[in-house]
Amino acid sequence: MGFIPNALLIFKSQSKSGDYHDDMNKTNFMKWLQEKLIPNLPANSLVVMDNAPYHTVKLNKAPTLSSTKAEMQNWIINKGLSYLPTMVKAQLYEIIKEHKEAPIYEADQMLQAHGHRVARLPPYHCELNAIEFMWSLVKRRVASKNVGQETNNIVNLTEEAFQTITAEDWQKQCEHVRHIEDKLCERDRCVDAEIDRFIIELNNESDTESDSSYEDSSDSDYSSLAIHMDHAYSK
Repeated sequence: MGFIPNALLIFKSQSKSGDYHDDMNKTNFMKWLQEKLIPNLPANSLVVMDNAPYHTVKLNKAPTLSSTKAEMQNWIINKGLSYLPTMVKAQLYEIIKEHKEAPIYEADQMLQAHGHRVARLPPYHCELNAIEFMWSLVKRRVASKNVGQETNNIVNLTEEAFQTITAEDWQKQCEHVRHIEDKLCERDRCVDAEIDRFIIELNNESDTESDSSYEDSSDSDYSSLAIHMDHAYSK
């Protein structure tokens, strides 16, 4: 357990925002995947991947509501489907949603072509990715030694920090993620139970209101009948 040997990629970001995601784009990621990761992966590996934009480049991207009307129409025609000339974009998009295939990701295709599988994390759940905790650990170890150091020495400090990461460090973070996952699953079960109880209680209230309405209606009918009979008797 640990980092894949010989797959480390370190580069100096050219972004002024301080966010390396501005530099780690689809081109750089696919190049790293092909030249660094895949050649060093053990056979039949399972690659866990999050949903960063450069991880999720689709080969079969379908038009969205932001697409032009012409793009939507061309997609429908290319699929051998038809549409009415009077249809607006919202109607065209309904056709697209009904017939678009499951997404095929470029990264997944490359990994699968080399005998590997890909498991994707749920969107917006970076806490389920053990690598996020490992990055944090590496950065803390770099920061602890980056006192009075020249900028050019950051690469050396980073490489040294990666070398200090042990299998025990990985094991600890993976267990932490497993604990988070268990808590989320338990929370989902609690939510399901509460929703079921809420629906049952609402149904019971509706039934009670219906019975009450029936009783009120019945009482009213009997009262009307009694009044009518009184009038009939008086006559």
